[in-house]
Order: sequence, then C-alpha cells, then structure tokens
Amino acid sequence: MKVADAIKQMSKLPLQRIVDSFTKDFPKPDEEQARDIILRNVEELTDGKRITTVLQFDGPFKDQIRQILMLEAFVNRPDWSASEQDIVESLTRLEQDVLDAAAAEDSLRYEDPERIEVLRDVLGAALNDKLITFRELNLLRTLRDSLGLSEAVFRIVLAQLDHFPQRGNVLHTPSECRDVLNKLQWGGIVFHCNKADGAPYVIPDEIRASVMDALGLELGLHAWGLLLNALTVSQLRQTLAKKRLPSSGTKSELKGRVISSGLSPSRVLGILSSEELRKLCSSLAGVPVSGTKAERIRRIIGYFANLITKEVSAEASPGERFYKYLPELARRDRENLLANQIINKDLDIEHGFEAATRFLFESRLGLKLMEMRGSEHPDGCIRFGGRRKAAGDVLMWDNKSTETAYTFPPSHLRQFKRYIRDSRDPVACFLVVVADAEDSAMDRVWQLAADCAGTNIAVIAAENLGWVAEEWWSRGSDGRFNLEVLNMTGILSRPLLEQRMRLFL
Repeated sequence: MKVADAIKQMSKLPLQRIVDSFTKDFPKPDEEQARDIILRNVEELTDGKRITTVLQFDGPFKDQIRQILMLEAFVNRPDWSASEQDIVESLTRLEQDVLDAAAAEDSLRYEDPERIEVLRDVLGAALNDKLITFRELNLLRTLRDSLGLSEAVFRIVLAQLDHFPQRGNVLHTPSECRDVLNKLQWGGIVFHCNKADGAPYVIPDEIRASVMDALGLELGLHAWGLLLNALTVSQLRQTLAKKRLPSSGTKSELKGRVISSGLSPSRVLGILSSEELRKLCSSLAGVPVSGTKAERIRRIIGYFANLITKEVSAEASPGERFYKYLPELARRDRENLLANQIINKDLDIEHGFEAATRFLFESRLGLKLMEMRGSEHPDGCIRFGGRRKAAGDVLMWDNKSTETAYTFPPSHLRQFKRYIRDSRDPVACFLVVVADAEDSAMDRVWQLAADCAGTNIAVIAAENLGWVAEEWWSRGSDGRFNLEVLNMTGILSRPLLEQRMRLFL
C-alpha cells in the first residue's frame, strides 16, 4: 500500500502521529489538512536517512529486540499489514520459536562448538551492562557474521544466556507490544489505517526498503520462500550439505530446513555455480543473465525483493486469487504473476483478468451477472436496478490488459461499437477496464459515445475499480451497489470516483 492510499484510511489521531514524525512546524491540523501535509512532504517522510535515524536508538537491549521483532513480524506478512492482534501474535510466536529452539538439546548440533563458545563469551560480557548501544549491537552482529553464524543462532545463544527476548526469557506482554507499535507510529514507520476494514497497521511501500536495510534483511519470509521455490531439489540438498544439515526429504521439507537454518539468500545463492545462477536468471522474467557471479546474485535477490506479495487464503476460490492481483493482471505484470503462481503462462493473463473482474462485480459488489450467449460479446454484463434506469438498461464491460497506458486503438472502438449495437438490451454504460489510460484515449471515448447515442463510455483503471469494490465492501452494506457510480462518459479517476460514491451511495 502506498502512503497516499494509506492516509485516506486514517482518522485525525493516527494522521497527526505521522505529521509529528517529521515536523513540528504545523499547528494541529484537521484530517484533510494532515493528509495534505503528508502528501506534500512524502519525500521527507520516506527518506532512507530519516528512517534509519528513527530505527537506530540507544536503549535497553530488550527494547531493541522488541522493535526488531515487531518489524520482522511486518516483513513476514505478504502485504506488510496486520491487525493489532495479528501483529502481537506474530511477534509472540517469533519469540516463542526461539525459546523452543533454545530448550532443545540438539538445537546447535550442526554449529562449530568453538565459534558458539566465542559468541557466548562475548554476549555474556556485553549483557553485564543492561544498556547496549546500537553501535555495540552492530559490533556484536559483525562478530556473529565473522564467525559464520546466523541471526537464528545469535538469538538461541541469547536465550541460553537467559536474555531473550529480555532478562529471564520472559515474553513481551501485549501491552509492551502495543507500546512499540505506538512508538513506530510516532516515528512515521507504521501507519494505522483505522478507517479500513479490520483497522490494520501498515508499513507503506515507500518505506519498506529502508526498514529491510535497517534490519539487515535481504528478503522477507514470503519472498525468501518464493526464491527457494525457484531452486531445484538438488540445489537445496547441496545447500544443506554445505551447512552439514540433513539433506533428505521432500522439497517442502528441504525449503523449511534452509529457512530455519538462518542461511541468508546471498549465502545460499553463493553456493551455486555461476552456470546455475545463469540458468536461474534466465528463468526469471526480465532478469539479465550476463555479468559476474556477484552481479547475478544481486539481481536474483533484487527480483524477489521487488515482488508484490499479497495474502491469499488457502481456501480462496480461483476468482478471489485472481482478484487479489487485479492491477497486476491489468498491466500484464508477468514477474509478479508467475512468481506468486497466479498464472502458469502468459496466455493465462487475459483469463485471470476477466475472472478477477467478474469476482469483483459478483462477490465484492453483490451484483448478479447476466448470462451471455455465443462468442462475440463483452466480458461481462449487469442489469441496472433502482429507479434511475429503465428495468432493461444494462452496464457492459470489457477487459483490456496492456503493459503501457491504454490508448483506445481504432480496432477496440469498432469492437465495442458492435457489442453495443448488437445488444438486445439498451446499453446505458460501456465500461473499459484497463491498467491505466492515456489522456489521448478520451478522443475515442467521445467518438464512441457520439456513434452510440444514449450510451455512456467510461474507462477505469483496474486499481481504481478495486478501490471502489473495497470501499463498498468495508462499509459492510448488504444492499445492491449503485451502478450510477460508474455510469458516465470519461476516464474515471480516483477523485471523480470518490465524488460519485458520495453522490450515489
């Protein structure tokens, strides 16, 4: 979620926290003023140096661990958002997993005992001082890296020293978790979208890379899993053997073992040969295959780091899975669609785009779709309801996915004209769903509207149509969505849609 989208779902208090995170120069603004201040200063708010300064602080070690784990809980969410309860439970689970591992007698059996002893001695000395500065923490992690040990091992040793996540191996309470959640809001890192369904806390897209840098992470858990999916069973076994870990089992078991080993993505890829990395690059859409081994590793990690990952229930229907990636289907974003296993090949994009839009109208907006006969017809049709339109009037839509902004070519004008003129029912509105539209598309919008008198011609970005559906869904309304929101001639921008939703809903 972008900053601009997040602040639309926030009330005055959480907005004020974000404003205060980067300036004290403004008097207490109202909601709209706060949004305007944030938008005008978004570059300052999302500046990497500012975020690094906020996240690096000198304080009790337990507070530093708590903040790090809180941020990791967000990183490990596919969309970097969660309710307060979900994020507290995720943080607690991260802490408990470390304590469980530390309690197991064989948790460090594959590590070098001498290196573990060095780390244990240095950590023990550092913990004698309750206050560990951020610089000292970085020095400890540098030592960990020089010993060839992982963050997972670092935390297990801390727990064995009775100091994870704090003295006495006591889990942080929900109240303590909420405290750090509030601190991250005041720091302008976490946004509380309290007007959205479920009132989620979100780390916006523009801030994520800086958070990852501050944590020293290369990939979030979901993206790491996708990278491991791209490796062969043989390569996973080779990785585990290098770490002297068991290398038998299914691919799923091998992946889980690599993740729990604490190996970083760059270390795993570094085990592969240059030729294996070349083949992996060639299998990833848009990733160049030339260059040194180090360059290929950086490109592969960058590819998975930049993937858009979203939370989709295992029980979700095919239509709902497509709907979650509606904007990506509209702009034919092969990288994200293939990596997240939304499509298997390019030919699936059109089908997925159509299925996602049908799910939106039917399941999110609660509208009944009309059955269409034959093969020459638009992608969907809905009958208007209510008093504003005659009982027979319909809204037709057609999906057009493009990698660049939609220009409304002449062939589409002729195609849509046939659909409108061949319809048995009067077409009140013909809607074209696209990734984005060039302003020049308006020329043919007006031309088609003139050729088909009595029919409005509208073009809408898939992302904006999805926003309309989510806004309607979040209201929990069990009534029928009013299609008049979409019934006009022109390009339906977000501000225009907001205005029409206020007018007709």
